[in-house]
Amino acid sequence: MKKCRMAGTVMLAGALIGACSLPQQEKAGTAQETEGPVLTLFDKNSERHLFNDRIAEEIMRRTGVRIEVVDSTDNVEEQEELMYARQDYPDMIKVDLEAIYKYQDAGYLQDLEPYLEQLPNVRQMYGEEMLRKMRSPEGELYYLGNWYGEDLDAVNGFQIRYDYLVSLVGRERADSDEPFTQEEFLALLRAFAAKYPEVKGGKAIPFTTCLEYDSSGTLQGMYGMKAYWEQDGRLSHLVRDPAYVKMLAFLNEMYREKLLDKEWVLNREQLFADKLKSGRVFAVACAYWDLSDINASLREQEGKDAYFACYKVLGEGITPDQTTYGGRNSLGWDAIAVTDRCEDMDAALRVIDFLASEEGQYLMLWGIEGEDWTYEDGVRTPSDENLRLFSADIQAAVEKTGIRRWIWFIKNGTGSDGSPYDMVTKYRPTREAELANRRMDSDYWDTSLYMELDPRSGTEESLMWSDIREIYDRNFPGIVNADSPEKMTELYERMVQDMERAGLYQVEEVWTQNYQKRMERWEE
Repeated sequence: MKKCRMAGTVMLAGALIGACSLPQQEKAGTAQETEGPVLTLFDKNSERHLFNDRIAEEIMRRTGVRIEVVDSTDNVEEQEELMYARQDYPDMIKVDLEAIYKYQDAGYLQDLEPYLEQLPNVRQMYGEEMLRKMRSPEGELYYLGNWYGEDLDAVNGFQIRYDYLVSLVGRERADSDEPFTQEEFLALLRAFAAKYPEVKGGKAIPFTTCLEYDSSGTLQGMYGMKAYWEQDGRLSHLVRDPAYVKMLAFLNEMYREKLLDKEWVLNREQLFADKLKSGRVFAVACAYWDLSDINASLREQEGKDAYFACYKVLGEGITPDQTTYGGRNSLGWDAIAVTDRCEDMDAALRVIDFLASEEGQYLMLWGIEGEDWTYEDGVRTPSDENLRLFSADIQAAVEKTGIRRWIWFIKNGTGSDGSPYDMVTKYRPTREAELANRRMDSDYWDTSLYMELDPRSGTEESLMWSDIREIYDRNFPGIVNADSPEKMTELYERMVQDMERAGLYQVEEVWTQNYQKRMERWEE
């Protein structure tokens, strides 16, 4: 990987140091007059794009830093693993939170705490409480969260084909925000299977899931489950939660009645998308935004009512205010860090503080003033063309405009003028977003409380946890696919016993201790 380096032989040091305090036009000119320093960056969401679109060019003009995004390849998880294993990573990395802790524990990241005086926008935007939560127990600040802060918008839900649902229950019920009970949902699946045994020459699929999306978050949410089963401050594995057994029974019932896709275990992103685009699927478990491209394709092929809309389904014995579909991490979906490979911290800090600022947020998420948006009667307003593009097809609009291609240090919420930072999802939400947010408005809970509680690598308990996860992953499909309720219960009880023999009680004790320490530190 290229290291952070000085690309020009002659540099205007004063201009570089003061770039962030210059007016916008002067900053643009400064960046054009000198090549400036270069930062390399790995972005797990770059999808092999180079940092050369119009928004990227504007970022580099305003910061005076040239940014080179490392090719993420077609398998971004494998690329990230190889970077870590070979210690061949760039100046900055944007990866999942779980991965950032791995780099942190290995000592590969730079502590930003000593540089906070040079990051005034970071301090203002993140706030002291958020930064305190992102610090390590020892007080170091190794990363900054991306998509951080409280966001009450919907996450998971049951996505049901609207046109099929209308044909089964009528438009009035299909348009209603009233949740479906578990039995009502099963009745819908049965009615769909009876009315549509085949669709376009293929066998219809009443319900399916995808292991690469958070189907578990939807299924657990319908029963009010969170990351752990918590009782009086003690954390236990979800398999011990009585609601978990009800979830297994629900899945097993669908499987035995041939309502669950027989290939559910094999589904990966491409196969899943192909099935949904084929028109054969009635309902899925995932976040509404996972289906944006699919809905755009369905509408184009089959008309405006051919799309998946979000609905709440109540698990057995659960009331609408007890579901937990809306788990979000207030510390962020992922994280960005400066690695020990970076040799020009001044350049890195300049990029970080600009992108974390309101100016940087609106540039990444709204575009360029005068081209993508203007102030109308004092209100920040996107262009009609961009509204049209993003309403029709978000991904196509990103490709055309560059807006929302690069999403770094993003804060949830609104800026000082009241405009939402995220124009695409907040200014004029899509029909799917509007429905999901309305129907799942009481489901938010903060997943950060339960983050990074697993045993530390190299400990005896970490080896136990590895074995426990293997036991679970190996047995779960067979439990769901059991040929009778009795067999399902037998397989479930055997799995729990095997997990206990592998050290589940000891691991749960580590979870509980880590959780209690976190709560003490966060409540100081």
